[in-house]
Amino acid sequence: MRLWLLALAVMITVLAAGCSSSNPEANRTAHPQNQSNSESMGQAFPRTVKHIGGETVIESKPLKIVTPYIGFVDYLAVLDEYPIGAQGVEIIRANFPSLSKKLQGKEVADLGMEASLEKILALEPDLILAADDMTEQYDQLSQIAKTVIFPQAGDWRETLQQIAEAIGKEDKAKAVLAEFDRKSAEYKEQLVFRKGETVMFAMYSGKDQFTTWNDGRFDPFYNGLGLTPLPNMEGTGQLSLESLAELNPDHLFIINNWQTPIAGGVQEALKESSVWNSMQAVKAKQVYYLEDPSLPGPMALAKIDGIDYIMEALRKK
Repeated sequence: MRLWLLALAVMITVLAAGCSSSNPEANRTAHPQNQSNSESMGQAFPRTVKHIGGETVIESKPLKIVTPYIGFVDYLAVLDEYPIGAQGVEIIRANFPSLSKKLQGKEVADLGMEASLEKILALEPDLILAADDMTEQYDQLSQIAKTVIFPQAGDWRETLQQIAEAIGKEDKAKAVLAEFDRKSAEYKEQLVFRKGETVMFAMYSGKDQFTTWNDGRFDPFYNGLGLTPLPNMEGTGQLSLESLAELNPDHLFIINNWQTPIAGGVQEALKESSVWNSMQAVKAKQVYYLEDPSLPGPMALAKIDGIDYIMEALRKK
């Protein structure tokens, strides 16, 4: 703790010395990958952002963003903004193909999965985007840099707009959401011929067990694309192969389980199972594999790319 306080004192001293310059903005160095966003720097700053931790006055467009929550890297990438440091960067690059592609060529320091205050301090950010699991550390984070706290698992559209407000990219967020809605409506018309055919999403956990969800996280696909959910689908959690066969969807999307991958995938693992082979989706070859495991999450990129993956699978006849 003494070392932490000493480091913080040194940081405050350095920042105070920098502020004595006749041109304060000259002391703020933009992260190279965010330089292209300079056109937004003069838009409506300073601004007051309301968030879970209270209210934070952000004096000018943040150029050095750090996020100790892995999910917010997704939202920032959708807004064409990239942090200088974030939680779980190596996990993203190894296991989440859509977001990993966005991060190609970007310099983002990996804070690890335990994003300590010391690691954040060392990056000298001017904005910290934290999630509600760090609410109790808000005061400490605020001593390092301006800090805002948003929900980990809030509505993805709302979270995108909240983050956009904090970094001055509201117009970008509006454009992204408008394009998502336009594309969803277009795809919905193209998938009318699937009306009445039931669609289910699941993740194979091995040992004839599947993880399923019925808590609204797939609503952007069901509602946006006009897909038909299973009428007798109840609850969220583990489902046996036998129970899955009883539900018997017409179309089954199996989402990649990056934490416990199954060699050869679910169809290879279950190819000798009479229960699996009795299912309508299996017999009709309407089982689809979704490589990106972030699809069930609350993140924006998962939804934006997800409608393309689903459309590509279901347009085939």
